[in-house]
Amino acid sequence: MARTLGHVDASVTNERVSSGIERLDTMLGGGYYRGASVLITGFPGTAKTTLSGAFAEAACRRGERTMFVSFDSDGSEVVRNLSSVGIALDAYVQSGCLSMISARTITGSAETYLVRIKLLAQEHGARCLVIDPVSTLSKSGNELTAHSVAERLIDWSKAQGITLVCTSLLDEMASQSEGGSPLQISTLADTWIHLNYLVQAGERNRGMSIIKSRGTAHSNQVRELILSDTGVTLADTYSAGGEVLMGTLRWEKESAERVSAELAEVAAQLKQVQLNADEAELEVRLKSVQTELIAKQVEKALLARTKESQQREATRGRSRMAELRGADLNRAGG
Repeated sequence: MARTLGHVDASVTNERVSSGIERLDTMLGGGYYRGASVLITGFPGTAKTTLSGAFAEAACRRGERTMFVSFDSDGSEVVRNLSSVGIALDAYVQSGCLSMISARTITGSAETYLVRIKLLAQEHGARCLVIDPVSTLSKSGNELTAHSVAERLIDWSKAQGITLVCTSLLDEMASQSEGGSPLQISTLADTWIHLNYLVQAGERNRGMSIIKSRGTAHSNQVRELILSDTGVTLADTYSAGGEVLMGTLRWEKESAERVSAELAEVAAQLKQVQLNADEAELEVRLKSVQTELIAKQVEKALLARTKESQQREATRGRSRMAELRGADLNRAGG
């Protein structure tokens, strides 16, 4: 069935839900919009399933019933594989909050997949839905039909208020540049995240960028996607001479900058010590000069008083001499 015009618009909300990766939430201005459709594209091994698994874990952590449909692996395999990067889904599967569906158990056309996914999601009461990868629908019938099914899947999820995260596998042999999904649904998705590889110095590192996110002032920066047994992180990339650095080259750049910063800090501390010593020396010299100045002022004052005393004594001496001479004259005249 073709997509028709005039359908009732889905309710719109400003509520945000976490992607499961804190820094990605920051890059998106707070996470995905509730009820939005999110497309994650990339080549094999670029961590598309990991990003969708992080979203599913965050949804279950909020207590929201979630359904994860995998076209590539059994549900138990997905849970096991994601646990290796710190995404723990097993407890949510056991509690019934998370329903893991292996689409390989569903046979038929793309239309059959759509009907079955909608039915299972409704039975589970899913508020969040992951399809990994949705591009598999293009193998279940002709491309036009598959595209129509993908469109109706997005329309249905919006109408139900279900936050939909779909991954899409790009052709490994194609040029590794940003490209749409085989179903050409990138124009329909509200948020489009693209994953790729960057090969440098004998290493293959993962990069992530946000191609678009409607209604969100999102980051336009490329981030390095790092997977470890403690979880998923996004790191800043470095540019040197116009070349983006990731992996070991980025680590070497960071190490060199840390060493440079430490050396600059040591140099600044040594300069501060030298300035303190110079200041102390100048203060000593200043006090010495001040003491010498005071001594000279005292000496000058004493010299002035001595001179005044000598002058007074000389004046008294002359007066006494005159008195004595006057007495001698009076005695001789008598």
